[in-house]
Order: sequence, then structure tokens, then C-alpha cells
Amino acid sequence: MSDRKHMKKVREKRIAGLAIQIKKHEAKIKNEQGEKDTTHAYWQKEIDEKFGRQKEEDEEYLDEHE
Repeated sequence: MSDRKHMKKVREKRIAGLAIQIKKHEAKIKNEQGEKDTTHAYWQKEIDEKFGRQKEEDEEYLDEHE
């Protein structure tokens, strides 16, 4: 039982952290110019592939285990 509680807390914290990270990347897209290795497309790709996917997986987990 404690493992489920722990996993729920971990995923809730991670969802909150990912939301903050997505906001930071969106702000970079709006406010900063891209450079060689960090372009607007790179930041959008990170939002879509890394953060968005992880956030969806965590939300699905929470929906399944509530």
C-alpha cells in the first residue's frame, strides 16, 4: 500500500515539475532567439516528445490507480 502512495506522490510532483518546464520552454520560444544547438524547433520538440509524453503517461497512471 505504501508503494502506491509513494508512486502517486512522485508522479504528482513530476507532473507539476513538467508543467513548469513546459512553461519555461514556451517562454524561451517567445522571448529568445535560437542559437546553433538550441533553436525554437528544438525547444518545441522537447515539449512535444519529452515533457508532453511523460506528462501523459503519469496522468494515465494516476487515472488508472485512483
